[in-house]
Amino acid sequence: MTKTQACTALAALLLGTASMGACAAGPAQDTGLYVGGSVGRSSYSLSSSNTVPTPWGGQKASKAGTAYKLYGGYRLTENFGVEVGYARLGRVSQWTAAGLGYSSLQSGTGQAFYAAATARLPLGDAFALNGRLGVSRGRISGGDNNNTVNWWQPGGQRFSGSSTGLMVGFGAEYRMTQNLAITADYDYFGKLSKQAKGGMLSVGLKATF
Repeated sequence: MTKTQACTALAALLLGTASMGACAAGPAQDTGLYVGGSVGRSSYSLSSSNTVPTPWGGQKASKAGTAYKLYGGYRLTENFGVEVGYARLGRVSQWTAAGLGYSSLQSGTGQAFYAAATARLPLGDAFALNGRLGVSRGRISGGDNNNTVNWWQPGGQRFSGSSTGLMVGFGAEYRMTQNLAITADYDYFGKLSKQAKGGMLSVGLKATF
């Protein structure tokens, strides 16, 4: 799914659930099914031991990118539930030593699937704090490009691959209608590969049913 498709999905979610919330009556639902999506900024931590500064005239390395998250869950009680989701964390790149004084630019795209237990603390009728704790399966794909200052030199240490780790998230929500809330979250997905860790800060929409 591209960033354009993600934004389209969020727009459709807003239009559909806003109309549903406007027509609904009665108390707000604090249990049951929900779905959501958010867009924001990712941040990466790379542990490669042979990282080097950007060479003169080279493309600038990046450890942050545009990210989005799609998720769904079920609130078993007012305070506890379960959730699964997918996050696309955008591009990441770094320069590494390629031997004999030359440098190689490695780049890739991060993503993560997760399953988590959730906790919710209502603060009045409209506000609530949310937490997530679970397991994430991450991946850095398309990395280790041999985009070097001198292309005939071998690439540096690989940071593509996949890994499983602990996922932790927290945030807040504000209920605009009975069925629609705006959210602000930070999610940390742990290791995406042997050399990379990642997380994201985002804002979005959540619809309950």
